[in-house]
Amino acid sequence: MKILNVYRAAPSDDIKKLVGIVSEGNDTDTFDLNVASPDYGVLVDKVFAADKTICWW
Repeated sequence: MKILNVYRAAPSDDIKKLVGIVSEGNDTDTFDLNVASPDYGVLVDKVFAADKTICWW
């Protein structure tokens, strides 16, 4: 399963630990929204390429 992790802010240690747990044994990708100008076109492509998308706030 391919999982996309979308981060609104830099992930805390707790979030990193949770991402590690849910990502175990899966193919993962990430997208950061905490940059000056996120490329939303790339985000849409990644969402459609993933089986599951998790947004971390």
